Amino acid sequence: MRTLILVLILALSAAIALAHGDEEHDDDDVEEVKIGEVAVPENPTYHEHARPIIEARCVACHSDGQIAAYAPLTDPQDVVFFADDIKFHVVNGIMPPWMPSRANLPLKNDRSLSDEEIATIAAWVDAGAAMGDSHDYAPSATDRFDLVEVRADLTLQLEEPYEPDPDVLDDYRCFALPLEIEAPQFITGYEFIPDVAEMAHHNILYLFDETADRVIQRRNYADGRPGWSCYGGPGLAVGGEGIGGWAPGASPVLFPQGAGFLIRPGQHIVVEMHYNLWTARQPDQSRIILQLESAESELTELMNISLAAPVEIPCPTGLEGPQCERGAAIERVAELYGEDARYTPDYLLRECGQRLADYAANTGENAIGYCDYPITKSLTLYSVSGHMHELGRSFRMELNPDSEDSLLLLDIPRWDFHWQDQYYFVEPLEVSYGDVLRMECAWDNSLSDDPRYVVWGEGTADEMCFGSLLALKP
Repeated sequence: MRTLILVLILALSAAIALAHGDEEHDDDDVEEVKIGEVAVPENPTYHEHARPIIEARCVACHSDGQIAAYAPLTDPQDVVFFADDIKFHVVNGIMPPWMPSRANLPLKNDRSLSDEEIATIAAWVDAGAAMGDSHDYAPSATDRFDLVEVRADLTLQLEEPYEPDPDVLDDYRCFALPLEIEAPQFITGYEFIPDVAEMAHHNILYLFDETADRVIQRRNYADGRPGWSCYGGPGLAVGGEGIGGWAPGASPVLFPQGAGFLIRPGQHIVVEMHYNLWTARQPDQSRIILQLESAESELTELMNISLAAPVEIPCPTGLEGPQCERGAAIERVAELYGEDARYTPDYLLRECGQRLADYAANTGENAIGYCDYPITKSLTLYSVSGHMHELGRSFRMELNPDSEDSLLLLDIPRWDFHWQDQYYFVEPLEVSYGDVLRMECAWDNSLSDDPRYVVWGEGTADEMCFGSLLALKP
C-alpha cells in the first residue's frame, strides 16, 4: 500500500485533464430519482409552491451574468415557458447539479432538492403550471443557495493572449504570473474566469518561490509564445506547491475561516492550462482573481493532498484488434505526451502495491481502479474532490473502508464529466495515524466513440483516477 503524500502526486504526470465546459448532458443516460411517498399540494401554483423552491435553489445560477444565464428563471413567464424542461431535469436529478449521493458526509452548499421539493415541482407541472396569485408567495424555509463571491484584491492575467498549438487537440501550457505584492499575504479565496470556455479544460495553480526564476525565464517564450509546453506538470525541476485549480462546473473558492495559502513578494503563481481544442481554437487570456488577507493576521496555512490510482480499462466485450493491447495504449500516450508518460501506468501500480493481474477481472463495461493510502500523521481535512474523464461511471473516496467506522468522504454514483467541484465538509474531518483512505474510480469503455485499451493519460480521450483533499498544514 502506498504512503499518503503531502505534495502533488506524480512528477511524471501531475496534471489533471478535465471536461468541456459547454457540452450538454447526455439525457439518454439519466436515471430517474426515486421519489418516496410524499404529500404534494392538491392545486399547486407557481407563486405559492414552485417559486419558493426555484428562488432558493435555482436563480443563483439561472440569472443574468451567471453560469446558466442562457436559461433565466427570474421571470415567472420564463419559468412557465421552461416548465416541462424543469420537471425533466429535476425529476431525473440533473438539476440542480449536485453529484454527491445522500450517503455522503454532510457537505456545504448542497444544491440538491429534497423528495418533497422534487415532487412539488413535478406536481405543479403536471397540473398545468398554473401561475396563481403573487401574494401567495413566501420564501422557502430551506436555506437559499448562493454562489460564493470572491473579493478581487489581486487579478492575474497574461499580458498578451496565448494562441493554442495548431498541431494538437490537447494543449498543455504553463504560464508564470508574478505576484506583485509588497508584503507577505494569505490567499483566502480565488476564482478562475475562462476567456474561451469552449476550450478551457482545466487549470492547476502552483506556487513557486524565487529559486524557480532562472528556469522560468529560460522556458518562458522559448518558442516565441507566452509560457511553455508542460505535459505532466510545470517541469521546473524545483519545488512547487499546488494551491488550487479549476474545472468546468467548479464554483469560486473561499478557504475556511482563519486559513489560507501564504504568499510572499517575488514568488510566482504558475498556471498549468489544459486547452481542449476539439471544438474551438481561439486566442486565450483567462484571468484569476485572488482574495487576500495580510500575513499579520496570522492565519493557519493550508495544503493540498493529491491522490492517484491505476487506470486499466480493456476494450468493450467482443472488440478485438491491436488497439485493444495494453502495449499499444502505452505507446500512444508516450507519443502524444512524451516519454515520461510511458512509465506512469506501471508507476501507479507499484505505488499502490498492486500488479496488473489485480485488474484481470476488469471489463470494458465495468473497469475499476483503486488505491489505498495509509494516514501517517493526524490531519484536519476541509474538502475533497474527484476527477475522471468521459468514460467515468462513478467515483468514491472512503475513510477506513471495510470497517465498522467507515465514512464516505465523497460518493458520486453517477459521474458527470461536466460538473466537477471541490466539496467542503460541513464540519472539518479529523483523521489519525492508522486510518486508511481508499479512492476508487469506475469506467465504462462502451461510452467511447473510438474504444481501445485505455491507460492513464493527459488528453480528453484518455482517462485518470485523481482526487484531492484540502487540509491544514501540520
